[in-house]
Amino acid sequence: MHDDPRHDHTGPPAWLEHVRRRAAGWAASGIGPGWVVAVSGGGDSVGLLRTLHGLREGLGLRLSVAHLDHGTRGEAGREDGRFVAALAEGLGLPIDLGSWTPARKGHFEADARTARYTWLAEVARARGASAVAVGHTRDDLAETILQRIVRGTGLRGLAGIPARRPLAAGVALVRPLLGVSRREIRDELARLGQSFREDPTNGDVARTRARIRHDLIPRLEADYNPQVVAAIVRLGRHAAADRRLLDAVVGSLSASVVREAGPDRIVFDARAAAGLDQLLAAEVVRRAWRAADWPERAMTASRWGRIARGLVRGSREDHLGAGASLHVEGDGLVLERGARSEIAVPEIASTVLDGPGSAAVPWAAARIEAEILDESPAGFDEVVDLDRVRFPLVVRTPRPGDRWDPLGMAGRRQRLVEFLRLRGVPRERRASVPVVADRSGVIWVVGHRIAERVRTSEATSRRLGLRWRTAPSEVDGPDGLP
Repeated sequence: MHDDPRHDHTGPPAWLEHVRRRAAGWAASGIGPGWVVAVSGGGDSVGLLRTLHGLREGLGLRLSVAHLDHGTRGEAGREDGRFVAALAEGLGLPIDLGSWTPARKGHFEADARTARYTWLAEVARARGASAVAVGHTRDDLAETILQRIVRGTGLRGLAGIPARRPLAAGVALVRPLLGVSRREIRDELARLGQSFREDPTNGDVARTRARIRHDLIPRLEADYNPQVVAAIVRLGRHAAADRRLLDAVVGSLSASVVREAGPDRIVFDARAAAGLDQLLAAEVVRRAWRAADWPERAMTASRWGRIARGLVRGSREDHLGAGASLHVEGDGLVLERGARSEIAVPEIASTVLDGPGSAAVPWAAARIEAEILDESPAGFDEVVDLDRVRFPLVVRTPRPGDRWDPLGMAGRRQRLVEFLRLRGVPRERRASVPVVADRSGVIWVVGHRIAERVRTSEATSRRLGLRWRTAPSEVDGPDGLP
C-alpha cells in the first residue's frame, strides 16, 4: 500500500478545472447526476474517486462506489475490497462489492473486462445511476494506441479509447481523467495524503500491456522523444476526428447501399455498391454487420476486404469468417451467415406448459413449476413479472442462433452460447443447459439468470414464481406425473 501522511497545502492542480468542465459538459448533454465510480483500489481509480468527490457539490453529482474482485489474488484481492469499502465509508458514500471467478485459461483479460462492465452496468441500474466512471488516464490512452499499433490496426484503433461511450441502455461509461497523466494523479494523491493499493500484476512484464508501460514507452521517451505520450495522444485525437468524418460519409452511403440488416442476412443494392471505393465499401459492410449484431471477433482486415471486393464487383465470396458468405440474388447482393453453432443441440422433446402449473421434463430428470404468487416469493428460484410472460412456456435445450437479453444488461441482447461461455459452463455441457422460453424468446436460463424483459419492478402487479426441481422420481409415471 502507498501511504504518504504528509499533506501538501498548496492549491489544487490546474487539471481539476479541465475535469470539472468535461463532467459539466456531460451533464449538459443529458447524463444525469447519479454516477457509479468503479474503484479497484489502485492509484488511478482512487484518484478518480477523490477528484469526483471534491467536485460533486458544484456539479450536483450523486456518487456511489463499486468494486469487483476478479478472483485471482486471494487474500490480497479481498484486502483491496476492504480498503475500498473503508475509503467509501470515510467519504460517506454507498458501496457495492462484487466478485467474479475466471472460467478459462488464456482469456483472462478479455473475460474479466466483459464481466466487469456487465457487473458495473447491473450496479448502475440498481442504483438508478446514468453513468459509470472509470479511472483511465492519458497514459492508458497512449498505451492502448501503442498496443493496437503493435498488433496491427486501422484508423478506428488509432483513435484509442473514447472519453464517453454507451455502456447499457440509459447508462454511459465515462472517463473523466483521460486527459490527465498518471503522474499528475499520483501527485494529487500525495497532496491529499491519500493512500492507495498497488496490484503487483500491473508490473508483470509477461503481459503485453505491462511491457509497453514499463519497457517500450520509457525507451521511446529516453531515445526518441521525451514527450512521446503526448505525441501518441495527439495522434489518437487526429485519428478520432478523421474517424468521425468517415462515419458521417459512410452513414450517408449506407442509406442507399444497404437494403436490410437482420439477424440472418444483410442485403445490399448491387447497382449502388458497384460504384463504391473499396475502402468505403468495407466500412459500409462493417456498419451493416454491426447493425445486424453479428460477432466480429473472427473478422480481420483481409476478410472485410474480401467482402468489400465482392460487393464492388458483384461477385460471390465464400468462407468470409463468422460463417458468412456473399452471393448474388436478383439485383441484390446477400451476405448470409451459415447455420453453424457452438452448441450441438441434442435430440429431445420439449416440455410445454400452457399456463401456470407444473410439468415433468423427462430429458433433464426434472420438473418445471410456475405459480402465480399472492404473497411471499420464498421457495422459488426466480420471480418474474407475470404480465410480461407470453404463454405457453417451453422447456428445451439451447438452439442455434438463440439470442436473449440477460438481466442486468439493460435490454442489450447477447448470444446464448456467449452467455454460457462467460458464465463458465464447459463446452460439453452447454448443449444440455435447460432453457425456459415463451412466445417472445428465452426468459430463463435455469441455474443462471432470467431475461431483462420479464424482471419485476415497482410497477409489477402480478408475479410468477419459477422453480426447477431435480429428482429421478419426477419422471417415473407414464403421464409425466410423480
